[in-house]
Amino acid sequence: MKCIIRYRKLLIAGLVVMGLFAACKKDYYKDSGLANGRYEGSVLDYLKSKPFFFDTLVQVIDLAGMSDVFQKEQITFFAPSNMCFDSTLMYTNRLLYSAGKDTISKLSQVPKDLWRKVLSRYVFKGKNLLNDYPQLDPNYYDTYPGQFYRSYDGALMNIGVIYGSAGGAQYAGYRQLFLSYTPDITFKPSFWRKAPVSSVNIEPRNGAVHVLNFTNHFFAFDINEFYQLCVQYGVGE
Repeated sequence: MKCIIRYRKLLIAGLVVMGLFAACKKDYYKDSGLANGRYEGSVLDYLKSKPFFFDTLVQVIDLAGMSDVFQKEQITFFAPSNMCFDSTLMYTNRLLYSAGKDTISKLSQVPKDLWRKVLSRYVFKGKNLLNDYPQLDPNYYDTYPGQFYRSYDGALMNIGVIYGSAGGAQYAGYRQLFLSYTPDITFKPSFWRKAPVSSVNIEPRNGAVHVLNFTNHFFAFDINEFYQLCVQYGVGE
């Protein structure tokens, strides 16, 4: 497999990610620095301006046939980094190899419809910033359930803000935004595939970008499901 693996650069990434992505005040969000979140360009332009983190994502957007969506439409995007793709493709190739199938050496080997099906889970119509989302507390889900939203192509995704504690006071601390996927909305939050956000409220001219934590997320949310989709779409045949 020739996919670019960037794990040797993790230490460098950890040092620079704050300066690149921070878009809100520290008292608003865990692990965010102080920066102006405005970007004079489209969502796609913003992603292209950060190739170290998003060059694989930009390729997938093109392969999924969604470049115009990211360039022209008003959207909210939860952006997975290159490393989210690297880890998912590495795992998928192990399973393909074990099954006696050809492994993925080029992103273009994955069909357009498969890329779009999965990528669209991260895209929502309209612009929403951190303060636009409701509170989520998995321990008190009946009271603070977050909210289910339809993604760009209609997948049901839960988005919510988990409030930390501070000084012994519940919900008085930092706020962390989560995007969650579940194949069945009747499942309890403990069974959801949660993607924590590391930087919020980046504002290109046509929407909002929230960057996912690159060390705690697999592209597609469920790597076993991604493998099954690859088999279903004939990857490796």
